[in-house]
Amino acid sequence: MISLGSSGSVAEPFAPVTSFKVIGVGGAGVALLEKLSREAPDSDLVAMHTDAQVLLASAAPRKVQLGREAAKGLGTGGDPSLGAAAARESIEEIRGECSGAEVVLVVAGLGGGTGSGAAAVVAEEAKKAGALVFGLATLPFTLEGAQRTGQARAALGRLGLHCAAVLCFENDRMSESAPDDATVTQAFDAASQILVQTVRALGRMLGLPAVLRVGPDELLQMFRGAEVRCHFGHGEASGSDRAREAVEQALRSPLLGNGRTLSGPDHVLVHVTGDAGLRLAEVQSVLRHLSRHADDSAQIFLGVGTDPRAGDTLGVTILAGTKSSGMMGGEEIGEALTQDEENAFPDDAAGKTGKPARGKSKTGKRTAAGQTQEELPLDQAMRGRFKDLDPTMVDGQDLDIPAFIRMRIRLK
Repeated sequence: MISLGSSGSVAEPFAPVTSFKVIGVGGAGVALLEKLSREAPDSDLVAMHTDAQVLLASAAPRKVQLGREAAKGLGTGGDPSLGAAAARESIEEIRGECSGAEVVLVVAGLGGGTGSGAAAVVAEEAKKAGALVFGLATLPFTLEGAQRTGQARAALGRLGLHCAAVLCFENDRMSESAPDDATVTQAFDAASQILVQTVRALGRMLGLPAVLRVGPDELLQMFRGAEVRCHFGHGEASGSDRAREAVEQALRSPLLGNGRTLSGPDHVLVHVTGDAGLRLAEVQSVLRHLSRHADDSAQIFLGVGTDPRAGDTLGVTILAGTKSSGMMGGEEIGEALTQDEENAFPDDAAGKTGKPARGKSKTGKRTAAGQTQEELPLDQAMRGRFKDLDPTMVDGQDLDIPAFIRMRIRLK
């Protein structure tokens, strides 16, 4: 089924997004801004890092040094709790950069310290400022070890709590974006190019004048819930057969699993861009090729935008959302957030101030019931027969997650 927007009306007014900000957090996030600054010089870029030297070398026009006291101008040594502490220390500067933006894209590499710890804090502040927030995250190679992979999964879950959608690039798929004989440098450059295309396509989709409207409301409907992972593909082509070539290029994207990912989602969004000469037959051709990969029952949101700078180039952007086992569940996220707060703010812990840590009795970890918080039977609070239903979302919060977890309140 094809939907022309939330109201089903072609004539629905839509004001294109005029303020689209990209915030790179940590080493990988700041590095991606370098390519963006060259290929999209009009982008609104902000670099955030604890490492002063990396910030100094960054081409981003605005920079925020995170945690001057916590990190002392150095990196975080792969410690997410230090990354979170650094972000909290610089919270006012983060809020200042997020203020006034309609859409914020938080870009980070997960698995290390700064990106894993600070990205979720930045996304949270952007959301509080009223922006529509997206995440773009890279995940480490599996061979980098269980600890780094675990840190990335935990950070991905935390980031998802504050984003309308999180687009992930798994480094294990890097071989799909480059030839078999590619060097390491060429493989990383190819992967970076995919991420740059992702950022530019998202900006065009939300910022170009619309012939057929697809906007933030469709995106929110598709990616509601922190456990939903966003899959993305973008292709561009010119010439007489540009529609077919562009959609096939988009489907070959590693972020779409070479088209395999489209066989499961209930919603798929496709956005077509071209100049004023874009023909209806070309849009129909894009949909025809896309429908061969998507389920018959899937709802396809169609958007068409015009770009006077496109020339003879036709662009196709495909977005699909799937529930991912790679993200942490609500209980795991709550436990990780609480633990991060304790690590990030040691002044609250017992032994530093002489007071018991929040959520602990004076005798240690034991609660009044004689159990530690980690021993409480949270895993018994399953959804049972309701497990396959969509979460109850209000103002971006999943009300099916217990309030003490959403509000980061440790049980006493």
